[in-house]
Formats: sequence, C-alpha cells, structure tokens
Amino acid sequence: MDKNQKLAQWLELRIPYDTKGRNLNVEASCQKHLEKHKRLRIVDLGAGTGANCRYYLSKIFQDQEWFLVEQNQELLEIAFDRLVSWALDNGYESIAQNSRLDLKNQDHKIIIYKTVGSILELENLIGIETIDLAVANAVFDLFSEQQFQTLLECLKKYQLPLLTTANYTGMSFNPQTDEDSCFISYYHQHMQREQHFGRGMGPKCGSYMWEAMKCIGMRGLQGESPWEISSSDPVFLQLLLEFMEKSIPEILEDASLEDELNTWLRKKEQMIAQQGLSCNVAHQDFFGYWE
Repeated sequence: MDKNQKLAQWLELRIPYDTKGRNLNVEASCQKHLEKHKRLRIVDLGAGTGANCRYYLSKIFQDQEWFLVEQNQELLEIAFDRLVSWALDNGYESIAQNSRLDLKNQDHKIIIYKTVGSILELENLIGIETIDLAVANAVFDLFSEQQFQTLLECLKKYQLPLLTTANYTGMSFNPQTDEDSCFISYYHQHMQREQHFGRGMGPKCGSYMWEAMKCIGMRGLQGESPWEISSSDPVFLQLLLEFMEKSIPEILEDASLEDELNTWLRKKEQMIAQQGLSCNVAHQDFFGYWE
C-alpha cells in the first residue's frame, strides 16, 4: 500500500468518528445562515477523499455546486470514485466528465468540481466571489498561525462564511498512566515543529483560530466535537499509536527517551490486544460569518 492509499484508508476510517463528533449546534447555526439561498456554491478546503462533501450532501437540501480544493490529485480521483458510489447508494444519477461530476435525482441537481491546488491560493483557483460557504474538516491544526491568518483575510475580502470542523485540541487515554502526558506532549511538539511554512498550530489551533476569527471581525459559534474511541476498535487505536511511533522520534535528542517511548507503546499495544484501552481525542468546530 503506497502513501496515498494509506492516507485514503485513514481518512475513510475516521469518518464514523468525525460524523458522531460533529457539533450539531454549530452545524445548525450554519444551516440557518444558509436558508436564504435557493442554490449553494461551496468550496471544500483540503477536500481529501471527499468525505466532508459526502457528509453535507445529506444535510443540505438546496441545489449545489461544490469545488473540492486539494493539493493531492490522487486523493481527488479517489474522492470522485467515492462520490459516484455515494450517488448510486442515495438514488442519484451521476455523470463524470474530466474534472466535473454531475449528480441528479428528481429533486436536486449537484455539480462537483475537483480543483488541484493550495487552499492559500483560492483567488487563483476558483471564482471565489461567487461562493456562499467555505468548509474544512481536520485541516487547520496542520497550518501555521500566519497561514490561517492569510486565509481569513481572503475570506474577509469576499465576506465568505467558514464552517470548520474537527480542529484538533488534544488527546487522552483511559486508563491513564504516568507516562501518557510526557509522550502526548512530545507528539504535540512534533506537530508544532519548525517546517518550511512555519510552525503548525497543532493542539493550539482551536484557541488561536477562535481569537483570530473574532479579531478580524467574524461573528460565529464554537463547540466541542470529540472522538470517543472505545476499546472495541483496536484498528483505529493502533493507527493512533502508529502516528505517534513514527513522529515522536523525529524530535527526540536523547536515545534513552526513544527506548522509553518504545516501552510505553508496547504497553499500550498490549492493552489494546486485551481490549483494555480507550481514547478521547478532543476537537472543536467553528462557524464564522460576516454581518
């Protein structure tokens, strides 16, 4: 399995947790804001395999045009394949032509475009002045503060509302052990390490995003959107540990700490095998708009 296939698998595995965790008050606030539109044009920022789009297709009842913006072209190809499957399962006819997918049933028409490019270059990728809503799921913890500020300034320029979900703010295991806080802290340090674009916001994204949205003049609503991962899902728990196992050593300077990390990971794996470990992953959802 190559890197893109593994990423696509992860994005699909997380869908039930994203769906269950979404904050319904934040979502309802956005839906109410959009009631006046007979037709919606929506841009999905960092669309991945299209899971966010598929979720909202079942929640929005106007005719729609979607622009899936994603830097990874292979993920967008997967997104279109899965949208065609979604259409078949939900009673829509589908016609795919190059970068466009048309879905139609007796009540609604939906047009979806795939757009390869960076979220930070929206003005060069789509007719942003015609868009009614920007959505994003599990994207901005990877952004630097400056990158998010740049995006907000673009949204303000066009008075474009933003519904952003599953913004990571932290995690905890149950039962907790004395070592947990140490290695979760290292995991967060890795998320916030210096990169070519700056430092990712990581678990600080929730607090920074909310303050930045308010400072730039956005009104809106925030709410918690946690993942509750039970001991009955060993595959997902193991994937979380794999992320930590691959990332944390990159920032460790002391070899003895890597040995301690491996010991901690093996203990966690034993608990997973015995169905004795669960995990809470904390997120926040935001809906911001302009008056």
